[in-house]
Amino acid sequence: MNGIIIIGWINKGKPADCGETMKNQLMIQKLEELGVKCRCVDFKNWKRHPWVFLQLIWNLVIHKKDTIIFSTSTVNVYPMMKLMKKVKWKQPTIHWVIGGTLGEKVKNGIFDKDIIGYMDWTIVESNLMVQQLTDCGVKNVFQLPNFKPITYYPNIKERIDEWKKEITRPIRFVFLSRIMKEKGCDYIIEAARQLNATGFKDKYTIDFYGKIAETYETDFFQKIEPLQNVNYRGFLNLQNEKGYDKLSQYDLMLFPTYWKGEGFAGVFIDAFISGVPMIVTDWAHNKQFMTEGETALFIPVHNTPALCDKMKKCIEGCYDIGKMALKCQQNAETYDVNKVITKELLKKLNLV
Repeated sequence: MNGIIIIGWINKGKPADCGETMKNQLMIQKLEELGVKCRCVDFKNWKRHPWVFLQLIWNLVIHKKDTIIFSTSTVNVYPMMKLMKKVKWKQPTIHWVIGGTLGEKVKNGIFDKDIIGYMDWTIVESNLMVQQLTDCGVKNVFQLPNFKPITYYPNIKERIDEWKKEITRPIRFVFLSRIMKEKGCDYIIEAARQLNATGFKDKYTIDFYGKIAETYETDFFQKIEPLQNVNYRGFLNLQNEKGYDKLSQYDLMLFPTYWKGEGFAGVFIDAFISGVPMIVTDWAHNKQFMTEGETALFIPVHNTPALCDKMKKCIEGCYDIGKMALKCQQNAETYDVNKVITKELLKKLNLV
C-alpha cells in the first residue's frame, strides 16, 4: 500500500485551533486507523518554519508513488496546482476542498476549471458545489460532508419534556463560533437590544462562546456590557462529554453568519449532537445541511428585524423546539467520521 502526502494547515502535535486544522487532524487520525501511511506537510504558520517548502519538495520527489491530498483553502495551493498542470506532473492527486467558495470562483473565472480539473478527484462538502463545478466542466467531483468522531450524545429528555409543557424559565440562546462581525455577532447584539427594549429582557439569555477576533474584541465587550442577559462565557471544550452536556442545556443556537468562506461549519455537527436547533442565515451552503422547521429556522442575511422576530417567536412558544431538538440528534449520525471516511471511500480513491 502506498501512502499519502497531506498538504494543508494541520498544526501537528498541537490542539486544533480552527476548522481547517480540526478537519485535517481528524482526517489524518482516521486514515491512519484504516492503515494509510500519512506524510504531513504542515503549512500552518509556515512563515515561522519556511523549511516546510523543502519538506514538500523532498516528499514529492522521494515518495512520487504516494497520493497527494490538498486539504486547505484552494487559494493556498492553486499556484502548485497550476505548476503541476504546466509541467504535466504525474502523481495521483486529491483536492479535498475546505470552505464553500470554490464553485463560485471557478464559475467567475477566478480559478481555471482546467487547473482544478487536473486533479484526479475533487471532494467538496455540499451537493450545490458539485453541481457548480460539474456545470463548469470539472470532472470527478463528489460530495462528502464535514465530519467529527461521535462517541457520545447528551441526554436531552429533560429539556424536551420542558418544551412539551408550558416553559416558564428564560429561553437560552447560544452562539458558538469565532466571535467576529462576519459571523453575525453585531446582529445578535442589536436583536438583543431591541428585545430588551420591548419588554423581553427577563424572558431569554444569550451566551457567547469562542475565540474573539483581535480587531473585534474591544467593540464586542463595549456592546454587550449594557446587556445584563448577554454574556461572554469563554471557550467551550467539546473534546469531552462535559462540553456537550453544557451545550445541550441551550434551547437554540444563533448563527446569522455572512462570512465569505463559509462551507459546512463544524458547529452544525456540534448542534446536531447536542440537540440544539439553529436560527441561521440563508447564506452560502447552509440550506444544504439544515432543514427548515426540522433542524433550523432560516432568516435572510443582514436582517436584524428578521432575527429579532424569530427569537421573539421562539420565546413565545411558536415553534416545537423539543421536536426539532430530537430531530437534530437523529441527524447527527450522518456526520460521524466512521461513516464518512470508510474502507469503501479509500477503495474509490485508490488508497487501498
